[in-house]
Amino acid sequence: MTWLNDLLLVLHFIGLVMGAGPGVANMVIMRTAATATPDGAAALRKVPPILVNVSTAGVVLLWITGLIMVWSVYGGPSNVSWAFWVKIVFVVILTVIVIAMQVTLAQIRKTGNMALAARMPKLGPLAGLTALLAVVFAVVAFQ
Repeated sequence: MTWLNDLLLVLHFIGLVMGAGPGVANMVIMRTAATATPDGAAALRKVPPILVNVSTAGVVLLWITGLIMVWSVYGGPSNVSWAFWVKIVFVVILTVIVIAMQVTLAQIRKTGNMALAARMPKLGPLAGLTALLAVVFAVVAFQ
């Protein structure tokens, strides 16, 4: 079972990169778009919705692999530390933020109301912060 747990951990780390990386990329893209030519800015603004989908897939992968590992590695939720539960709080917050991003993008697509996009610069950094805190408490929990 060790090789399977190793595979799950690798997939979990891939989910982490997919879940958190796009938030960092979106911040860079939006800062660049702010100073770009109008055509350049318009092109750059097409990228964040794609990255939100990557982030969503990463969070889903984190949940799937994480839940499996709680049982396959630790024997169930009763055998994990307090730091694990703090980490889970941040993962739940991250999940809610990612859902809010998906809902916002769906509303923009449905209504064409680009004013809704003003939510994204607030949600993105918050997602990054919660992902960072989840990693900090994961290190504490699993050291």
